[in-house]
Amino acid sequence: MQAIIGITAGDPAGIGLEVILKALPHARDLARWVLFTTRATFERNAAVVPHRQIDSLDQIGADGLFVFFVADGDPHIHFGKLSSNAGAEALACLSAAGQAALAGRIDAVVTGPVNKYAIGPAFRGQTDFLAEQAECESFAMAFFAPTLKVVLATIHLSLRDALAKISTVLYIDLIRFVDSELKRFHFESRRIAVAAINPHAGEHGMFGDEDDRLLRPAVEQCASEGISVSGPHSADSLYYRAHTGEFDAVIAPYHDQGLAPVKLIAHGNSTNVTLGLPYVRTSPDHGTAFDIAGKGLADPAAMLSAMKCAADLVKRHCHADGD
Repeated sequence: MQAIIGITAGDPAGIGLEVILKALPHARDLARWVLFTTRATFERNAAVVPHRQIDSLDQIGADGLFVFFVADGDPHIHFGKLSSNAGAEALACLSAAGQAALAGRIDAVVTGPVNKYAIGPAFRGQTDFLAEQAECESFAMAFFAPTLKVVLATIHLSLRDALAKISTVLYIDLIRFVDSELKRFHFESRRIAVAAINPHAGEHGMFGDEDDRLLRPAVEQCASEGISVSGPHSADSLYYRAHTGEFDAVIAPYHDQGLAPVKLIAHGNSTNVTLGLPYVRTSPDHGTAFDIAGKGLADPAAMLSAMKCAADLVKRHCHADGD
């Protein structure tokens, strides 16, 4: 029987549910889909796709779209308007889907985009929330695109704080973790490239010694353990080298270095993947797009990519486990 994959609607003031409903007709045969949303959000989006409302996850059938209302929701939320009520609804859907995955009721979670500010200052992002909910000791944000994968060594930090966090120990653990996660999902080729922090990987210390002092010892240690890893490589050419097939995954030292090339190379076709969770989690590589919410203009390509990626990773995970 097909996998069961949950989808969270995201911030109800954004484009989340719009792109989900647009993408679903193209992904119906990939899985049994369970939409976690509120009644008000679902009705606000004038859903016309065939679906079945369920009151319990026990009612999930053999195929199709099943809609699970986490709450009635606020009917006065407006598209494109920042709202704490919208943030609370987005968080409730995210929490419910995460709990369902941890309980083994669904095989994966695809998350719609949320607004961190609407949820509150303690909320650092969906990746961190789901990892904390699952009590993960190790997790990482990755982006899977058709031609390359990028894993972030640091996530939502200022550049100053991100660079201060980087250490040899962090990279040794991360390289081992990335290799293990790719193996978990049955990727036979796991050539990992470590992107340098400084221009030209520091040019032998001329532009900083962090690459030679912090990253190179980690790469050498992991390579001695049999992991296919190399670097640090100058970042200005590395991502193109990975894109053209020389490497399978790149570890980027900070958020923007990794995401700028991914979104340029594979805009609309890259997927946010959380490594380390006990279940599959993916998300489109865009935000709530308040400026076009409710206008019917949102492109569902990234959401469809996230749905396809989730279905593929579930299959890979089952294959790796021998199921």
